[in-house]
Amino acid sequence: MFADSPHEEKPTIAILVPRNQRGVEVVESLRKRGVEAIELISSTQSTRAAAGSLNHLLSYLADPQSARKLSKAYEVFRRDWRSGMSLRGADATKQSPDDKGIASSQSALLATTSDLLRRLVHVENFIAPRQADDWLAGLGEDEVEHVIQELMEFRVNVQRWLNAVTLPIDQLVLTLAQDVFSATSDLALAHKLALVLRKAADDHKEWRLPELTSELAVIAKNERRFIGFSSDDSGFDPERHRGKVVVTTMHKAKGLEWDRVYMMSVNNYDFPSNMPNDRFISEKWFVRSGLNLEAEALAQLTALESTSEYDGYEEGAATMKARLGYVKERLRLLYVGITRAKKDLIVTWNSGRQGDATPSLAMSELIGWWEGKG
Repeated sequence: MFADSPHEEKPTIAILVPRNQRGVEVVESLRKRGVEAIELISSTQSTRAAAGSLNHLLSYLADPQSARKLSKAYEVFRRDWRSGMSLRGADATKQSPDDKGIASSQSALLATTSDLLRRLVHVENFIAPRQADDWLAGLGEDEVEHVIQELMEFRVNVQRWLNAVTLPIDQLVLTLAQDVFSATSDLALAHKLALVLRKAADDHKEWRLPELTSELAVIAKNERRFIGFSSDDSGFDPERHRGKVVVTTMHKAKGLEWDRVYMMSVNNYDFPSNMPNDRFISEKWFVRSGLNLEAEALAQLTALESTSEYDGYEEGAATMKARLGYVKERLRLLYVGITRAKKDLIVTWNSGRQGDATPSLAMSELIGWWEGKG
């Protein structure tokens, strides 16, 4: 795909982003265009997906009367169907007629069952009904037999999960994982997540299932680095991915090199220089004078420790110091990104959500230097 001739070795390629969330967005955008990227960001897609699946199951168990969460739990229960449909969709031209038929029937059954569960009024009439109130028994006239069978199979699993809620959190996670994961890496990851949640439960005796579930949500949303067991989680060698697009943050790119590097978002928001029109990620627009509240609070505490008269504090000084420190850190990061390229370097900038971001001062200087060479 990226080689200039059939006999030329494919290059190593990386897209460097300044923040994890931007990396996730790039990966998703590439995937929509048929390009499967190699992730080297906070947590890989497979790790986030596994954590997200367990998070949905625990969320339902923490709120068993929620039809919406029950429907999500069912989609996790059939996650292999969803994965299979995704794989088939990525290479639809190679599907046999039988494969297409299976994918179509699974897709239809998944959608129908999920919708039925989402529209439940009284969840208990499905999960633990009395004989006269069995919601499932009343579906026979309207639904085909295979939908009834699917719901019955799912109900058996949900009843087992609810009975397991009294187990310690690590045992509960492993019980759920055995029912929804088939890949060895996902099962190993579930064991690791179970240990993490057990440690959290031991450290916070007052925590119950909702609080423990939120720990998984943090990983699933890519807000915390969590190393899984896929090949992209354990060590990374760009040479193993020639011809593939690697998406990574500039921080994680340290020590690695690629033939061709694309650097994104080199604007005055992600790489400010403390110019009058620069905005800083730690400063919110609604805060008076654009103060860095964290830096100001620390400065106030320091002043209180040093004098009872509170004389050592000057409003805005800590914000300016924090800005300059951030500018220096971002310049070092920009240098890291630039020096990851062995042959080709493409640097881009964007105008941001507000449409008012401009190229960073460092990028403008690089453009001027490059044009001067010509």
